[in-house]
Amino acid sequence: MTDIASITRRLEDDYDGLAPQLRKAARYVVKAPTEIALYSLREVAARAEVGPTTFVRLAAQLGFSSYNAFRETFREGLRAGADRYASNVQQLQQHRRAADFDQLYRNTGELIIQNISTAYSSIGAADIARFGQLMKGAHRLYILGLRSNYCLSFYLYYVLRTFMSNVVLLEGRMGMLIDELGDIGAKDVLVAISFEPYAADAVKAVEHAVKTGATVIAVTDTTLSPIARHATELLIPPITSTSYYQSLVATMALLEGLVCYLVAHSGPRIVQRVKKEFERRDNFGVYWRDRD
Repeated sequence: MTDIASITRRLEDDYDGLAPQLRKAARYVVKAPTEIALYSLREVAARAEVGPTTFVRLAAQLGFSSYNAFRETFREGLRAGADRYASNVQQLQQHRRAADFDQLYRNTGELIIQNISTAYSSIGAADIARFGQLMKGAHRLYILGLRSNYCLSFYLYYVLRTFMSNVVLLEGRMGMLIDELGDIGAKDVLVAISFEPYAADAVKAVEHAVKTGATVIAVTDTTLSPIARHATELLIPPITSTSYYQSLVATMALLEGLVCYLVAHSGPRIVQRVKKEFERRDNFGVYWRDRD
């Protein structure tokens, strides 16, 4: 085992047989390989919210003689340019006290641009078309994104509703998520958006949808995500951020691409449907108009 890709494949293959803490460490390795290269064992363990010995055990289980040997594989990957921008992030963190906001602001913008570029180069038009075809053919199309991911799910629902009548937004308000799911079944599609820390209700909703035979498109951060393991399709956008929380910008950009596909493949009737929808809003006075 000499490269990051083979480590990832091994973790995916062995994941079900790992103890809970080792699973948590494995998810972190797959999601944040650059951090393994850049940070100390103690720092990596703290970020993954496990004990340092958990990573030592994981390295041994993968066949490495020591954690340092395991870590060196990721350092080689970084030196080879596998994740060039992350080294800039590390440098910024090391000099955070001296850095002014102008530099942090520029770094943030550059990383956002890099995420979008990576998303659109690694996730092809054929992938988006495949997701779009599933959504277009759904009897009911359920959209789920809880907590910080709600903004993404609401945007997707809001735009799709202008030309699709079968879209259902799942919000889980007042503990009503299972009621909102209703009689979801084999002819339906659930688009579930969840990044670590994963909302427990999102995981339960996906598990319930899978049991009913519904198609699940999981938008998440790693193949080891709890909403990914039984999903029909996976969309894994880059979420690296200079902030303490993941960036959602690349995910939003991909959703816009998905909307474009659905509009382009919805037939000529969509033109009149969108026109009527906005006429209805105008008649209701939804949008402000300057009056003469």
